[in-house]
Amino acid sequence: MVARRGIRLIVMSGVLVLSVGLVGCGSLMHPRAGEFLEQAKGASGVETQINLTNMIETSIKAVRGQTDYEAGLDTLHNQVYALRKSGCDVTEDQAKTVAYAKAATLRREVGTIFHRLWKLRDDQAKREAHLDLLARRIGELREALQAVKG
Repeated sequence: MVARRGIRLIVMSGVLVLSVGLVGCGSLMHPRAGEFLEQAKGASGVETQINLTNMIETSIKAVRGQTDYEAGLDTLHNQVYALRKSGCDVTEDQAKTVAYAKAATLRREVGTIFHRLWKLRDDQAKREAHLDLLARRIGELREALQAVKG
């Protein structure tokens, strides 16, 4: 009886690890990212990313100056993760361009800036400063993506 419980526990643990491995932790930590990725879907991976930059910019404007900022930052968090995931949908030819190399770097910077924003979210002055920086990088990213698109 005790051996069966042990085996059952090992099997259940294995199934859990396998399911998280196949699905990814992103779906647990960013449950709405797929929804935003689907909403932003364009004719190409680059167009999807451009659409996501527009969504992120709108979310940044909505969060500014809010005392109840948690829901807005959560939305922004999911959108930034969707932007990260959308990099997989770029064609090989686009990925080889100098403009896309710049866009990839800016996309990573966006993630880093958002991470700092999340960490400092309770301090309104620092939150606003990081929102400003995030908005500038999103604008630069959109420009780089437009150059890739041609």
